Amino acid sequence: MAVALRILAAGLHGGHPALDFVNTLDWRDRPMADGGPEDMLVSYGALLAWCRRLGVIGAPTQAELERMAAARAAQANAVLQEAIALREALYRLAQAARQGKTAKPADLEVLNRILLRYPEGRVIAASGSRLGWKTHGEGLELGSPLGAIARLGADLLVTAAPNSIRCCAGPDCGWLFHDTSPNKRRRWCSMESCGNRAKARRHYDRIKKQV
Repeated sequence: MAVALRILAAGLHGGHPALDFVNTLDWRDRPMADGGPEDMLVSYGALLAWCRRLGVIGAPTQAELERMAAARAAQANAVLQEAIALREALYRLAQAARQGKTAKPADLEVLNRILLRYPEGRVIAASGSRLGWKTHGEGLELGSPLGAIARLGADLLVTAAPNSIRCCAGPDCGWLFHDTSPNKRRRWCSMESCGNRAKARRHYDRIKKQV
């Protein structure tokens, strides 16, 4: 329950679902001496909750995958490890893109392997007067959400301008975000968190110098 509440309360500051997925490793750059990073992908259930939060899956799909996972715990854990590998590959690929570096073949292999393993298996379906996506037939697998995340990440990496993928300037933060501001000068994952901490730190330093 605590994990689910944290996921529901988590701010989505990446500006793109794939980067919000990458940011499920919180405080990525924090030294181990200070507690190190905090991984929010702590279980297959947490992975599904994040996919729901990011709009990758809906409530019915989440419920069906949870039912499947209960019967295949080992497979669900393997998918969780695959999700973490995908997250880290997307992080390194995004970092390479924003720094103008060549993507590493090993990271592309992780992404492409998931794209090929979990192809799009959805159709348009009516729900009352509204239309939405529905998983087609027997195509739903425990790893299906990874395919959707991989497609989102690949699309971002292919279409986004390199200087639009940025890293928060907050010390130890490490969160990535898609900067869609007109002048591409956004510095913080969130002004309310890292931005305000930096402002408070500057204020403290000015006061200290005056003493």
